[in-house]
Amino acid sequence: MSSRRCAAWLAGVAAASVAACASPGAPPGGPVDKTPPVIVKVTPDSGTTNSKAKAVTITFSEVVSERPRGAEDLSGVVVLSPSDGPARVQWQRDRITVRPRKDFRPNTAYSVTVMPGLTDLSGNATRRERVIVFSTGAAIPKGIVRGAVFDWTTNKPAGGALIDAQVGKDTTFKWIARADSVGRFTVPFLPSGTYTFHAHIDANRNGKLDPRELWDSVAVTVADSSRVDFYAFVHDTLGARIVGVDVKDSVTLRLTFDRPLSPDVTLQPSQVEIQRPDSSRIEVRSLQRAAIYDSLARVREAAAKDSAMRADTSKTGRALLARNDSMKAMQQRDSIERARQEARRAVRDTIPKLIPPVPTRTVLVSDLIAVLAEPLVPATYRIVTHDVISVSRVKRTSERTFTRSKPVEKKPPEAAKPGTAKPDSAKAPGAAPRAAPAAPAQPPTRPPSSQLPTP
Repeated sequence: MSSRRCAAWLAGVAAASVAACASPGAPPGGPVDKTPPVIVKVTPDSGTTNSKAKAVTITFSEVVSERPRGAEDLSGVVVLSPSDGPARVQWQRDRITVRPRKDFRPNTAYSVTVMPGLTDLSGNATRRERVIVFSTGAAIPKGIVRGAVFDWTTNKPAGGALIDAQVGKDTTFKWIARADSVGRFTVPFLPSGTYTFHAHIDANRNGKLDPRELWDSVAVTVADSSRVDFYAFVHDTLGARIVGVDVKDSVTLRLTFDRPLSPDVTLQPSQVEIQRPDSSRIEVRSLQRAAIYDSLARVREAAAKDSAMRADTSKTGRALLARNDSMKAMQQRDSIERARQEARRAVRDTIPKLIPPVPTRTVLVSDLIAVLAEPLVPATYRIVTHDVISVSRVKRTSERTFTRSKPVEKKPPEAAKPGTAKPDSAKAPGAAPRAAPAAPAQPPTRPPSSQLPTP
């Protein structure tokens, strides 16, 4: 083939390639996969008793990914309970195999929970959990514990929290569960007995309790069905220390501690001591949690603002009041419309929306409001808090100094003297300099009589 024909052939091939790329049509490989993987087979079957299996094999409808959504590997979405340690999860394309660290114990019921988040190669993730149960004994126990886990420092549900239960002093063999996205959990198939339950907010999802992670513990006697809620917080051996004093006004102080305080212990005013520079003391009339004080202050501020607007009968005041009432009505209509949209969406959605649990305890606080019996004068004071009990049940006495500053006095503006002009420096920047005032006109003077013309 000559060089001219070869060049023409290459040009034709390039043009055909461009035309093929530009032509519309379905992408190669068929339609886009939008369906998450589905479990089609489990070995041993769920509900099996007297099982001799060495592992649990779960087969899916398609190849699954080794990196599920929201976890580093498959062990983050597969939970084996009970277990003597993290389960060994092996990936085999469209199958996963789950094994305990040691062999399955005799006469024990096991469950394998596949959490939501397992994905296929197209990124489609499962949205429901699947539980498989089998027993190496003759029966599957019916005991079950349900509940919720809350972050007590915020009173919000702790989604993904790790829950475990143990019997007696055996700290290696545990029943394990993970909370769902709204903090609810279920630990099923428990034999009758007394368990020690632990729940901790597994921030890094490594399956173990790390320092400064929040946790809670409670003993539960299981006979049939039980419920327990956990309120997790950081446990330590140090008590609460006062770290800040904010002078709200002459008789109100806001005391801030470095750790949350025990919610079931009421501090007495005698536990707070305030000393003047001459070592004399100022009596503390009352103590209350800052959350209560802040809530009442917001209500009073809103009421005062509304009363001030309604009392203002000027044109500007009437406009502000009308705008405020209009905004309230608009917010109410928006909230009603959002509720209607959520209801319509819930009817269309085949997967029901999870409703977050409601905590029954008040949120932990680390701030207190102290009201004094007499006002503070500008000076430096010393404050001592005696036997303050933290949420970890540790007592501590601490002290700190604070200053009541002298209020800044506002000087009244100086009145200008009559006939004097303000200096140009007091004018706005960029303004043209003011012209000097013209001298007052003088009355005409009468010439001397010697200069008057003679008639």
